[in-house]
Amino acid sequence: MQSSGQTALCLLCVTGLIFISEAVREVELNEGEILNLSIIASNSNENIEECFLETPNKKIIQFKPEDHSNDKYRLLPDSEFTKCQASVNNLQSGDNGVWTLRSVSDMGPRNESVKLTVISEETTESISIENIGKTEESTIEVSTKVEDFVITNQAADETTELITETTTIKIDDIIILDSENITTKYNEGHKLTIPEYDFSYKEKCYIVLPDGKRHDFEDMYIHGVRILKENNVACGVVINIDSDEMIGNWMLISRSVRFGTEIVERRLPVRITLEEDTIETTTAENILIPELDQTTTRQQTEENTEKVQTTESLPEISSTTLEEVSVTYLEPGYFNTKIGEIHEIKIPEYVFYNTEECYIIAPDGQRHDLEHLDIYGMEVIKDFNVACGVKIEITSENMVGNWMLVARGTKYSTDVIERRLQFTIVILEKVNSLPTDITIMEGRDIYLRLEDSTPFYDTCKLTAPFEESRENIEKDIRFVDTCGFIVRNATKKDSGQWTISYGLKTNYRAWTAVYVYGKSDLPLPSNYVWTINRPITQLIGPDNTVYCKVIDANSNVVFDGFGKCNVTLARVTAEHAGTWTIFLGLEGRVLMDENNFTVSVQQPDSKPAVSTSVKVNKPTVTLTCSVFASHPVRSCKFRDPGGRILLAIPGVGEDRYTFHGNGSSYSSGVHSHECGIQIMNPVIGDLGLWRCGIETETENYYGFLKARCPWAIKHSEEAANIQFDPVLKADSQTVKALVGESVTMSCSVQSPITYCYFRARNGTTYSVSPGQSSGAIEYAGAGFDAGECSIRFSNLLANDSGLWSCHVGFPNKRHAEQNATYQVSVQDTLVTEQIFRDNVLFVRGRVHDNRGVEYCRFVRIDGLGFTTNNLPDGYSSESRLLEGICEIVIVSPSVLERHPWTIAVRVTGMDYEYAQQTSHSLTMPGPEDTGVIFRFPLTWIFIIVIGLSLIIVGILVGPKRNRTWTYARASLLRNNFRRSFNRKTASEQNVPAKNTPMSA
Repeated sequence: MQSSGQTALCLLCVTGLIFISEAVREVELNEGEILNLSIIASNSNENIEECFLETPNKKIIQFKPEDHSNDKYRLLPDSEFTKCQASVNNLQSGDNGVWTLRSVSDMGPRNESVKLTVISEETTESISIENIGKTEESTIEVSTKVEDFVITNQAADETTELITETTTIKIDDIIILDSENITTKYNEGHKLTIPEYDFSYKEKCYIVLPDGKRHDFEDMYIHGVRILKENNVACGVVINIDSDEMIGNWMLISRSVRFGTEIVERRLPVRITLEEDTIETTTAENILIPELDQTTTRQQTEENTEKVQTTESLPEISSTTLEEVSVTYLEPGYFNTKIGEIHEIKIPEYVFYNTEECYIIAPDGQRHDLEHLDIYGMEVIKDFNVACGVKIEITSENMVGNWMLVARGTKYSTDVIERRLQFTIVILEKVNSLPTDITIMEGRDIYLRLEDSTPFYDTCKLTAPFEESRENIEKDIRFVDTCGFIVRNATKKDSGQWTISYGLKTNYRAWTAVYVYGKSDLPLPSNYVWTINRPITQLIGPDNTVYCKVIDANSNVVFDGFGKCNVTLARVTAEHAGTWTIFLGLEGRVLMDENNFTVSVQQPDSKPAVSTSVKVNKPTVTLTCSVFASHPVRSCKFRDPGGRILLAIPGVGEDRYTFHGNGSSYSSGVHSHECGIQIMNPVIGDLGLWRCGIETETENYYGFLKARCPWAIKHSEEAANIQFDPVLKADSQTVKALVGESVTMSCSVQSPITYCYFRARNGTTYSVSPGQSSGAIEYAGAGFDAGECSIRFSNLLANDSGLWSCHVGFPNKRHAEQNATYQVSVQDTLVTEQIFRDNVLFVRGRVHDNRGVEYCRFVRIDGLGFTTNNLPDGYSSESRLLEGICEIVIVSPSVLERHPWTIAVRVTGMDYEYAQQTSHSLTMPGPEDTGVIFRFPLTWIFIIVIGLSLIIVGILVGPKRNRTWTYARASLLRNNFRRSFNRKTASEQNVPAKNTPMSA
């Protein structure tokens, strides 16, 4: 039994995965019983973030962070080391299958899985001792003194053979508790108990009678035997001795689950004899036992006890090597810790125990007496309730391993007792993985590794989600030192938290979250129906699209970019109908997926008209609008004659206005919505033309109403100012803008319109309509049915300034076209000038509205460029950057400096420049100019005169062919002479009129 515990602890120390289920455990329970599941925390400080139960039919019951417990599934209270435990109550035959309790914490995910079989009929179970699987390490040896009259090993085996089951269950550990001898009389009662253990949860209790028959507590009825239910008792009975059948060997059995995975049986052998059969050679201990309270005695021995000789492999602890010692193994401890943390290990002091010696055995096998403890980071706990105890501070990796704390003494002043507490220290450190999360399509390969390399790469291990075994894992030879792994041909079951672990003494772990999706899960496009002559904005494909390319039916690329596919058309035409192709680069894929979808083009439906009504009933006026639409209505609003907007919200009133209407209804696929405004005691501002607007998910609908109220008019002058006929008005009398900025011009009328156009000061007209966008211009209003005529220009120039007009037409052809005018002012952002005065050249630039600039940059015609911070010699600056003024001064400028300059600025807060060229100037320098002077020698004048004379003579007297050649040469000479005065340098020709890049 001792060896079995040591082997288990060593295995858990190496893997660092204690309390994590390695396989599905099989459990059989009767109908109506309770299934308990639990996951043990690594340490008391571990934070359980999620705790949930998965049923055999894959239903999820969440317990943490939100508790969804009910009568069937219930979250059990937390303990120091168990913070995710639940019960399944009232089991039925339909509950058969695999139940899994899962937890997620800062130490990673864990789970416990149980394959449950619910027995619907009474069955007799037997334990096949041959199949328990005892190994040499788990063999239990019990050697006792004959005179103590305690059940010997042979007696225990004989009793065990009496236990029979029809189903063989793999028992991980069997613990034989200290046997009890009861000398009794008829009609006396005796209590037998097996105490509760930490980390262990009761599932079954049995009792074996002297006749060899075993009885399950759940359906037990034995004359003279009563089940005992007390706190801290796993299994207990009260036996009333009333017949000879109750004399003999009994056994009380508790079968439970330890650490969430191990099936453990604790067996309490009991011999009951009558007083007249008492053996005369009883020892002192046999005499004392009947006089003690049995419950107190068993509470002192909540442990696994064996009788062993001191000649075992442990260090010699007594000079009397042949003395008989009762060894008790206390519940082992496990500490998943970090450097710097402190832990306490204690063996409690018990009544009837006299502790004489305490020592601790380190992982290297060295024994250290607690009286002279000299281990760095460890100190003795001195407390009258503690027999032996130490406080350990984790100072280094040298403390990692299996330890044992031993308390040696006597029990009842006669028996030598040794209590041993084994504990394991494991250091766990979190490291980073690369990547930390992966989304991938099934059938592809998963690549994951550590972010940083490690010298312990030989110890690398990859663990699948929920510790399930995988055969498709291989090491990535490209990343050996960073623990690289490849999971081939991923499936959906590979979704979850993967763990890379490595290390010798310190256990390092990194986690990667993996999500595997199937191709069938993707919302791929199939068919779209678009309306002709309407704009369209269509998002196509799944949300996890990384890259997309869309080609229309005519092989034109409509979209090509990163992210989800976005097809935007200014106007749908018949040519868009047909089969389109989409190329998708999906998350978790390397290659592109190609798919087709169909586009159908349909004629637009006629837009439903808005019905309006005005009801006057002193002192109120009620305005109502209604529409039949194919989509639900989201909001309703009104605009009064003065342009103020009022919202019609059901059940809401404010000031003199309250909501009026029947709301929305749905019938035969059509939504009917009615909304209105009721005006109490209207004033002059409420009278005139109103507009209502009804908004749906796809369209907006508008109607117009005339509000008349004679009693609200107090004077005839007021009546003259009320307009009941639609009049076109400009939204603004003046429009100001800068070159390069968009300009919007708007006008509106309280009536639907049929067309809309704008006329510039030079007579150019621009027609616009809803949905129209041609790059330079676009419609910017709410629609013709809303009576709005609006246009947006992307870029007007300064010479577009002047008087503009807006023109609209009405559905009633008898109504004349109306127009409204406004003044447009478009100014250059940067205005430049170049002035030459008194042999001094001034080059100036000024930003509109005197906005501050970050710098002023000047470029001469020959390409010389500089800012006001690095002026060349002979230049001075008069710039004021905070006021947007740039100016340089040049005394006695050269010819190059008198040519046009380019001035560029960057306005504060903008990321691009404005550039402008100064006016052209070819003023010749005066006599004092020190620059280049053009000289025209008399020799050149004489040569030119002679040459021209010969040309004229050749034209008059030469043959026709010569005259033709002479004309061509003369024309060439003339053109070259003219161009010599008009030619510009390359830098001057390339200077843009508006914004230039930073490198200009």
